[in-house]
Amino acid sequence: MSIGMRIVFFVAIILMHIFIYFVLFKNISTSPIIKHIGKCIVVANFVCIILFFKLYHTHTNAMLYTFLSSSLGIFWISFNVALITFVLTLCIRLGFGAFSLYKLESIIIIIAWFAIAFLTCLSFYLNTKKPNVVEEKIIINNLKQPLQIALFTDMHIDVLMNQKQVAQIVDQTNALNPDIIVMVGDIIDNYYSIVQDSVRELGRLKAKYGVYYVLGNHEYYYDTYTILKELHDLGITTLVNQNVTLYNIGINIAGIADLAGQMGSFKDSILTPNLVATLTNANNKLPTILLSHQPKIINYFNGEHIDLVLSGHTHGGQIFPFHLLVLFDQPFLYGLHSFIHNNKTSQIFISQGVGWWGMPMRLFGRREINMLHLMPNSEHTF
Repeated sequence: MSIGMRIVFFVAIILMHIFIYFVLFKNISTSPIIKHIGKCIVVANFVCIILFFKLYHTHTNAMLYTFLSSSLGIFWISFNVALITFVLTLCIRLGFGAFSLYKLESIIIIIAWFAIAFLTCLSFYLNTKKPNVVEEKIIINNLKQPLQIALFTDMHIDVLMNQKQVAQIVDQTNALNPDIIVMVGDIIDNYYSIVQDSVRELGRLKAKYGVYYVLGNHEYYYDTYTILKELHDLGITTLVNQNVTLYNIGINIAGIADLAGQMGSFKDSILTPNLVATLTNANNKLPTILLSHQPKIINYFNGEHIDLVLSGHTHGGQIFPFHLLVLFDQPFLYGLHSFIHNNKTSQIFISQGVGWWGMPMRLFGRREINMLHLMPNSEHTF
């Protein structure tokens, strides 16, 4: 993120905190003490967010990381509840007058704080639950035989996604007995030397026709080349603008570098996404599955021979209503979709992710491992 964008981001965060104070604290009581406490809470939360971003790429204590990162989730929930509260009080003022609002305002604000507390607790609870196994049947033209693909993405191996957590996900994935396992980016979210014990658990992944991996944007923040080498040494096929043809089952698996490679020091390097190179020498008589971390890679398509795109990145929104903001950047939020490019129809499947980013919180969404049942177009059951 450029310096200019960082300034805009933090100014927006400051203004949103001020909004939270004026809506949820200023009028809850006439007592100056309560108001000062409110100011301290809002300022403290903002400071915690700053510290979280400052320590984000370091080896931080797990409890401290949880405390600081959670301030970001609590802030987002509080802002949206404050926004709803503001609209509600404005409607009461305009519809029934200031006197009616005066009698109800304290009650409305107290209810708003109970809502914040409930939604915060719910978001922590939902994130602690074991990832769902979400199954999806996908019809693929010219597919020779049914294939079972286990997909997970956005694991974000870091302080909280530790060795134990990774081992549980590996065991859960292996238990599905898939033909192929694919990891579509943001698997590692720290320097390899810090998380190497957790990453090595990925070497236990087992699939009949191999385990495949592509970079996500977060891997670009660290020692990207080291990450690729270490995953390769674990027996995982890393695809960076490359493809492999599995003639025994009749399918191409291609993997493109993440769109983050278009910026900064990676621009014009081998880590820059290149769709032409990714598909070079792929067998056009066979179906092609493209692994791409970000769904918006489809905006670059122009009639290429791609039957199915497998993506992540969106986290399904992670904390509602961030879902709506995600859709400003990405074409779809999650699930299976068809799209047309240059009169050619392709499909894309987007996972909500097996982990989380930053705060260990999810609201109105669950972590998931996806079991994709690819079927020839002549088949109707599995």
